This record gives sequence, C-alpha cells and structure tokens, in this order.
Amino acid sequence: MKTMNQEQTTRNYLQFCYTCEDAHLCTTEEACQACWAEKGMLHEEHDGAEETRQLLQLYYA
Repeated sequence: MKTMNQEQTTRNYLQFCYTCEDAHLCTTEEACQACWAEKGMLHEEHDGAEETRQLLQLYYA
C-alpha cells in the first residue's frame, strides 16, 4: 500500500469513517487504512481523474 500524507488521511477519516457503523473498531490509522483498502475506498479518488483531465485539456486546448 502506498504511503498516505496527513491531509489525505484526515480527508478519508471524514469521508469514510464518519458515517461508518464499524468506526469504533478502527483504533489506529493503520486499522483505518486496512479497512479502506478492504472495502476498495482508497481508489475512489482516482475514479474519473483521467476523464476530468482529458475534458479540461479539450476545454483549454
């Protein structure tokens, strides 16, 4: 798993853990990262990134 910076970790806590019914089970940052990876949540930020990049290139080209 890649190393996450503090800003990304904080954003993930707010986005993924705040509404999770099992949030009380994750007592460390590593446990949260394992949970996110298990549920496939770490890859969400990349979904659509390439499409957005291409759209912006077409718009500003």
